[in-house]
Amino acid sequence: MSWIKNFLSDTDRTQTTRVGNRVSAVVDLLSGTMQGSGIGPLLFISYINELAIILAAYNVTVKLFADDVKLYAEISTNADVADLSHALSCIAEWANMWQLQISVTK
Repeated sequence: MSWIKNFLSDTDRTQTTRVGNRVSAVVDLLSGTMQGSGIGPLLFISYINELAIILAAYNVTVKLFADDVKLYAEISTNADVADLSHALSCIAEWANMWQLQISVTK
């Protein structure tokens, strides 16, 4: 497991992006995993899965795709409103804990 720690904490990581035959400037990678890495998607799934487990307690439907989280709920009672409100609060707390920004406009 030390190789995962080394992979994520290596301070000399850089990244470029290629579109067609054009390549962007080299930039330092300060956090996360390198795009295009083989292990990146697996690490992200294990990271985001915690949020799905937390939200399972609130009677909401959760859809996870890439770095998007969508929440659905049928609102029929005041209890449904409370569940949705608690679920949204949990998302905000989780995102804050992991230093992620929520795009409210999405």
